[in-house]
Amino acid sequence: MTVDTASASGTFGRFAVLAAERRLLVDGQPVALGSRAFDLLAALVARRDRVVPKDELIEVVWPGLVVEDNNLQVQVSALRKVLGTQAIATVPGRGYQFTVAAATADAAASGAAPPADASRGPALPHAAPSGASARSRLLVADDNKVNRLLLCRSLELMGHDVASVDNGRSALGKLRAERFDLLLLDLEMPELDGFGLLEQRGTDAALREVPVIVTSSLEGVAAVARCIELGADDYLHKPVNAVLLKARVAATLERKRLRDRERELLARLVPDAATAVAGERTEATVLVARLCGLDATLARQAAADTLELLGSWTALAIEALEGRGGRIYQLSGDAVSALFATGAARSAIAAAEELLELIAALGQAGLGVAVGVASGEVVTGYAGTASRGAFACVGAAAARAAQLAAPPAANGVRLDAATEQAAAAPR
Repeated sequence: MTVDTASASGTFGRFAVLAAERRLLVDGQPVALGSRAFDLLAALVARRDRVVPKDELIEVVWPGLVVEDNNLQVQVSALRKVLGTQAIATVPGRGYQFTVAAATADAAASGAAPPADASRGPALPHAAPSGASARSRLLVADDNKVNRLLLCRSLELMGHDVASVDNGRSALGKLRAERFDLLLLDLEMPELDGFGLLEQRGTDAALREVPVIVTSSLEGVAAVARCIELGADDYLHKPVNAVLLKARVAATLERKRLRDRERELLARLVPDAATAVAGERTEATVLVARLCGLDATLARQAAADTLELLGSWTALAIEALEGRGGRIYQLSGDAVSALFATGAARSAIAAAEELLELIAALGQAGLGVAVGVASGEVVTGYAGTASRGAFACVGAAAARAAQLAAPPAANGVRLDAATEQAAAAPR
């Protein structure tokens, strides 16, 4: 069974799949994929109008070979790391489906992403895929036409999309109406100067997400200090040195990319950050899974092999738990904890059983998984300080699940009475 390169190619939001060239572009930049991962992506894209069974995907990606399901799940996890968790949906008991909508002809030509589909979850934050040299969208605000044109040209030569305005009021309007990755801001402008724009930016949470590099001919420490106090990320004196400009832009965009990745991870662990900060008391099913036999494995293999094993364990655990509707809230090397919504005890049990099957398929002698599943009231929310914190889940159910999975628990699934009762209740 082969994949038609025409149907497996196209532009989907931030992604472009070029099947004939075996290339994936994210935000216009090539991203390296393994051969199997690309074959899997092409197969999913070509069949994006339906759910594709696992057996069919295995036949396409590993033709003529006998392959365990966990090999497919590892490749799916690799693709999700590049495309985002929402790009490939797991349909329990049926298979996988590519869920990113194809861009319209106009959107593909302009590079614009299609509107988000609320049924497929929130859109991922814009982030450069690989380093600060990736293409980004920049705004230049400068009332001097020559300076503005030359600065825009320099930024375009770096590979960025650049828009420009000649006053602070227009810059503020564009920032509120469109998405930009960086603002390069002159201070002395009509209608609203750079200081005024920075002050208004400081009162708007959305605008504060856009980093600012000030480019100004104002001399002296006072102007620089005031800009930094108002939230500017950097300051370049005019005339701007081209080499210094490139370095400062790259560094600022890289910091933004890392912040976006942190927010993406937090959004994944805590879908509603406002609720998470406030905290919530709710009924839920908690699953805690722990690798068994790892100590014996550590004694006979190199450190690099152990880390590779833990990476495989993490990928398989994410696949099994999130594929059944679980929300992973803690990953700690050899253990993973997840929350399932009220009434989802059967899903939690199915996820636990699938995880056991996946680890068994790894073929690591002596390695197993102890899983504890408990149901009841828990308190969830973001706990910690402003600089360090994490999503927390505490309560009797969380404690029981951890205890059921703790030594000397052997390979297998252990349920508390509340979970057994919930699973046995009529549908």
